[in-house]
Amino acid sequence: METNPPRSSTDIDGPSIQIAWKDEQSILAKWHMTKEFEQEMERKYAIPFAELPFVLRLFDLTDRNEIRNDGTDLYTDFDINHRSSEWILYGVTQGLQYCVDLGIRMVDGRFYSLSRSQLI
Repeated sequence: METNPPRSSTDIDGPSIQIAWKDEQSILAKWHMTKEFEQEMERKYAIPFAELPFVLRLFDLTDRNEIRNDGTDLYTDFDINHRSSEWILYGVTQGLQYCVDLGIRMVDGRFYSLSRSQLI
């Protein structure tokens, strides 16, 4: 299983993200991004930070134990507000295994992971 979160290709430390069970059917995701990182994302993508399409990608790793990026990963995307630092993810089942990527999903569907949570 992959344990190191993906990093952006910048010299600025990327965001950190943690997840925890909120109740039997939801997960609370919390993250932190520095102002320097926000500025670097604006430069990298040439889009104002407030307009970047941030997404939390919830992976179900119950039967896989790793993200393979081979087109068969089970995931659900949650569009999030750039001003938020936490989000509740619904539609999960306690007893299954999950992790979450904080990333950017472009209009054409490309997804760029900025940080990966631990497995719960």
